[in-house]
Amino acid sequence: MNILMGIVIAFIIVVAGYVGYHASQEAPEVGGHDTSLELEILDADTKIIQALQKQIMIKSIS
Repeated sequence: MNILMGIVIAFIIVVAGYVGYHASQEAPEVGGHDTSLELEILDADTKIIQALQKQIMIKSIS
C-alpha cells in the first residue's frame, strides 16, 4: 500500500513539473490581454462619464 501511495505522489509531482515547464515556455502574447486597448476603452468611458456629469450639473442648476 505504501508503494502505491509513493508511486501516485511521484506521478503527481512529475505531471506538475511537466505542465509547469510547458506553461512557462509559451510565448507571453499567447492568450494575453492587450492592456493598451483596455486603457483606451477606460479612458473613453471616463470622458463620456465626465461629459454626462457636466450635463447633469448644468440641468440641475438651470
